[in-house]
Amino acid sequence: MKQLLSLSAMIVALTANAQIGVFSQVLDKATPVDTARYAVTYTLDYTCHPKADVRFNDVRTLLIGRHNVKDYSDIIHHYDSLATEQSKRGANTFSNPPGSPWQYEIMLSDRGRQADMKYRLPIGIGVLHYSEPVPVMQWEFAADSTRTILGFECQMATVEFAGRKYSAWFTTELPLPYGPYKFGGLPGLILKIEDAEKQFLWEATAFEKSGLPIEIYQYNDEKTCSPEEAAKTIERCYKTPNAFLLGVIGGKGRIYITGKDGKTRDASEIEDTPIPYKSLEIK
Repeated sequence: MKQLLSLSAMIVALTANAQIGVFSQVLDKATPVDTARYAVTYTLDYTCHPKADVRFNDVRTLLIGRHNVKDYSDIIHHYDSLATEQSKRGANTFSNPPGSPWQYEIMLSDRGRQADMKYRLPIGIGVLHYSEPVPVMQWEFAADSTRTILGFECQMATVEFAGRKYSAWFTTELPLPYGPYKFGGLPGLILKIEDAEKQFLWEATAFEKSGLPIEIYQYNDEKTCSPEEAAKTIERCYKTPNAFLLGVIGGKGRIYITGKDGKTRDASEIEDTPIPYKSLEIK
């Protein structure tokens, strides 16, 4: 496969409130594992830290099959598809996702009890791949709190999961025990969910029947690791972004950073600035 980027020509803009951008991957290794019966589209409004000034947006697709459920960024997948076509035509540079789509791709199996996770590292330097069990969520129902989403009557439920408290709105009119990310176990599809700090907020914008294939992609520079190793690596991306990227690239090229003054400098010549970060799952 052709290289996704030229590191020697790369300019990375990192500021105290920035998200680290992602690059396209070529989808030339795909394994179908299921066929979706339903597709749900969610908007994801999120920030890297509850106290950060900047928020980001993503469009997420949830494919629900008989045996597998896949949650992924529709924006990233769109640009991966473009890169795949560009690669077939012989291109060696590809279109990359704009903005800051959320880097996680989640595949749930065994009725949502097992999660296969992939996290796309910045500027095309690899993809972290790890698996972990999903605990049974102990939901508490709030019968007097209801709202209508997409024309469906929804009831609220709350849960504490991985160090955060969430409020979810689900509908029994769609008796599918799933939702975005790893959320599930309710007697209906989750159409909206947010944490108490409002760092992450998903809301469904479309629900439809589907026959799309649910596929597992093998990405370029995919690194299999444990959940703990993945968490530490991701934290380093934000805590010391310059040092992290320089350490990964080594002698392959140079990284430049564009500061608030608009001037570009070699990353090795300036002090590292951490990006505010709080993981969705607080270990």
